[in-house]
Amino acid sequence: MITSIARVADIMSKNVLFAHTGQNFTQLCRLFFEMDIHHLPVADEAGRLIGILSTNDVLKAYGRKIPTLQRADEAMLNEHITIFDLMTQDPISVPPSTPLKEAAQLLAVNNIQSLPVVEGQKVVGIVTSRDLIRYLANNQET
Repeated sequence: MITSIARVADIMSKNVLFAHTGQNFTQLCRLFFEMDIHHLPVADEAGRLIGILSTNDVLKAYGRKIPTLQRADEAMLNEHITIFDLMTQDPISVPPSTPLKEAAQLLAVNNIQSLPVVEGQKVVGIVTSRDLIRYLANNQET
């Protein structure tokens, strides 16, 4: 059971990796693979949230673009698949004080797997459906 006092700040990942608009397709793919992550907030030069990427976004874009390219080498992919092709712009985000129940409802209603946690205009964390499941598994009332 999600208690009424549990907040996003209690379970969010605080060491957040970011994608930046200057990164190319293969850099982003490597970041997902090497860091074993599934979601990346996208920040502008000032560190403000402008989008979010998921591994599913990368796979979808790859699947849409490959049939239109003459070849699928690294240079061609980087030239034709930009971060703007991949990311969801202006993603739903929450402040750290958001109750977990509200965060869970946002994930479910919007059919998404992660929420950037924003304080002011800066990303201070990320909470995912996995974080919520882990919290529930460890806080079951018997």
